[in-house]
Parts: sequence; C-alpha cells; structure tokens
Amino acid sequence: MAGADPASKPTGLGAWMVLTIILPGMFMNVFDFFAVNVATPLLHRDLGSGPAALELIVGGYGLTFSLGLITGGRLGDRYGRRRVFFGGMLLFALASAAAGAAPTSDSLVAARLLQGAAASIMVPQVLSIIRVSFSARERRVALALYGMTIALGQVSGQALGGIIMSANVLGLGWRPIFL
Repeated sequence: MAGADPASKPTGLGAWMVLTIILPGMFMNVFDFFAVNVATPLLHRDLGSGPAALELIVGGYGLTFSLGLITGGRLGDRYGRRRVFFGGMLLFALASAAAGAAPTSDSLVAARLLQGAAASIMVPQVLSIIRVSFSARERRVALALYGMTIALGQVSGQALGGIIMSANVLGLGWRPIFL
C-alpha cells in the first residue's frame, strides 16, 4: 500500500516473541524488589540481621538500581540492547543465586546491591526494545503488557513470596524467593 504510514504496519511475530523473553526479566526485577519485604522477619531470625542490615537488604537494591539506570540505558545504546539485556539478566541470575546462598547478613547485602546494579542494566533495555520492535499502534499493546507485568510482579512479590516462604520449600526458608 503506497504512501501508508510505516508506523501503522503490523509488527512481525518475532517482536512478540522477543516480548515474551524480555517481560520475564522485568517481572523478576519487580518480584525481587517486593518479595524481600515479607522476608525480613525470617532474615532477622536466620541471619541475625539487625535493623541496619535489613534496611540495606531491602533498600540497597533500590539504591543501586536507581543509581545505575542511566548508565544501563547508555550501555544498551552503545553495545546493543539485546546483548546488554541478556548480560544484565545473567548478572541478575548470578546475584540472585548469591543472595539465596548468602550465609551472613553482610553477604546478603552485597548480593542485593549487585542484584540492583544488574537490574539497572537489564530494565532500561526492556522499554528500548519495545520502542524499536513495535509499530506505534502495536506498541500500545506491548506497553500495556509491560505495565501488567510490573503490576503482577508487585502483587506476586508479596503474595507469592509469602506463600513460598510459608511452604518452606526443601527447608530453605527465605532462600527460594531469590532462587
């Protein structure tokens, strides 16, 4: 159709498949941010985490996440959004494993700081990939799914996080929320 607005052309199946890959990364970020809030009593009991350590375990993630967002976005611009997204996701998974295996409050704080930094590398790529992968018309749907993913992560972080800890999966207490 000559003269048609390219923004109105349908997006290919590949873009929707990419969305199904990047949205779980966004979900993990939000879930992890909220799930740790319900774990604080167990962290106090199991690791002897005092108020200062608990603040760093909960808030340190948000701190390194927010401090690294601009740098994370620039890394995606410079080295490629998908490459940086998967690098951030790998670093996030490793930091999550370190958090789940943390033997002390100090090591959990360090893992949470690293998780936040990894999320700051991963998360900016999600919106960038959506922006460049979808036509203007279909981008609205992709952004709605993005918003739903964030909302689902917030709610399930607290609800599912509590259920996971109550179930005491394999006797691991709070650790499965990170694993």
